[in-house]
Amino acid sequence: MSVRVMYVVRISVPVKIEEQWNRWHDQEHIPHVLAQPGFLQVRKFRCISNDVNEAEYFVLYELQNQAAYSRYVKSDEGERLRQEYLDAYGPQTKITRYAWQETLHLIK
Repeated sequence: MSVRVMYVVRISVPVKIEEQWNRWHDQEHIPHVLAQPGFLQVRKFRCISNDVNEAEYFVLYELQNQAAYSRYVKSDEGERLRQEYLDAYGPQTKITRYAWQETLHLIK
């Protein structure tokens, strides 16, 4: 069994553009990323304790394995999608990306 990878994107969004950003992010950007080979699912979370000016989000993309993550990161399409985000919302948001390897999976 291959070890799954979680590609985690942390984004801070000004509240004044949050609705517009969410619409674009949920309807355009996320489906394009999820359509890439090796992506399995995505979950998006909004921080409960945001300040009045900025909302914080975590987007969790699950990939089949580290090879799928590496292919995405190095692919032209991955680069194009990251650039598309920067062109649309880069100057207005703060974004940090992480890749995490699964070490435990428990289900109750």
